[in-house]
Amino acid sequence: DGYALEFASEELRDDFDVIMTAVQQDGRALEFASDGLQADPLVVLAAVGEDGHALEFAAIEIRENPEIVLAAVRRRGISFQYAAMALRRDREFVLAAVQTNWDALVYAAKDLRGDREIVLAAISNRARALEYASKEMRADPEIVLAAVRRDVDGLRHASQHLRRDRAFML
Repeated sequence: DGYALEFASEELRDDFDVIMTAVQQDGRALEFASDGLQADPLVVLAAVGEDGHALEFAAIEIRENPEIVLAAVRRRGISFQYAAMALRRDREFVLAAVQTNWDALVYAAKDLRGDREIVLAAISNRARALEYASKEMRADPEIVLAAVRRDVDGLRHASQHLRRDRAFML
C-alpha cells in the first residue's frame, strides 16, 4: 500500500526503488516521497501513469514538463489543474491536452476556452465539454451543433439565446 509511506522513515522516502514500487501500485504515494524524488522525472512519470492526480505532488519544475503533464492528463483530465500556468496558457499544448482528455478544458487558460479549434477538439471527445467553453462558444451555433451531434445532452450547456431560438432548435 503506497500510503504506508506516510509512516516510513525519511531514508525510505528517499529510496528510489521503494518509491518506484509504491507509485506503480498507487500513484498518489508520490505525496510521501522525498522532495528529491518528487522532482525525479522517472518517478513522477511512473506515478502519473498510474494515477494522473499524482501530478499534484510533483515538484513545481516537473509540472512544467509537457511529457509528464500530458501523461497525467491522459490518465485523469482534471490533473491539468496542477500543470504549470505556462502550459495551461500554451495554445498548442492545450489543444493536445483536450484531444487527449476533454476534462483538460476545465483548467485551460480562460482565453483558450474561447478558442474555436480547442473547444471543437474537446467536444469531439465529450459534448459536456461545452459547459466549460467560453460564453461566446456556448452561443455559437456551429459549436453547439457539433456538441449536440456528439450527444444531445450537449444542448444543456448551450446559451439561453440558442435554446430559445426556434429556427436553431428545429
